[in-house]
Amino acid sequence: MMNIHQLKKTFYKTLFPPKFGNKKIQSLYNFVSQNDSDTEYWSIDGQLQEFIGIIKSFDEGDIQYFFERISLWNSYYLVIISDKFLDSHVRANVKYDLGKIYAKIFLLYEDSDPYFLIDNLEIAVTMYESKIDTGTLIDLTSKIEFMHHKKLITRQQRNYNIHFINSLIDELSN
Repeated sequence: MMNIHQLKKTFYKTLFPPKFGNKKIQSLYNFVSQNDSDTEYWSIDGQLQEFIGIIKSFDEGDIQYFFERISLWNSYYLVIISDKFLDSHVRANVKYDLGKIYAKIFLLYEDSDPYFLIDNLEIAVTMYESKIDTGTLIDLTSKIEFMHHKKLITRQQRNYNIHFINSLIDELSN
């Protein structure tokens, strides 16, 4: 359930969408906001191809800018973007590590429903054969523990994801 502050924030963002100082980020935001009602029907010869075209041109600076301005994004749009990272066509066409980006979105996702992202964390990291640094892995563990403590995820989800993160930490130390 949304509190009044979140409702006001969502209403404001709807009437006055954020203006980004980066054309690529603005293009992604505009595209997602215009196509958010039919995301399950995005096809490779339509919106999915356009999405790929937008994110494919991102460089390290664009990605950093995205994270610096992540608070301006509607949480639903972040879920859409993260979900599309898991599409095999996106994987085949985008050359940078979207699993690492997925993990960072998960870490920065502050709204009341981060459980939308936790179930696919392992899939994203595995799919892109992500090389996640130890600090980020520790942050992921803390976020998962926090989510479990706040009863946003079950003990089973917590245990499963902690086991997965520990296996990644073990891989780094070998």
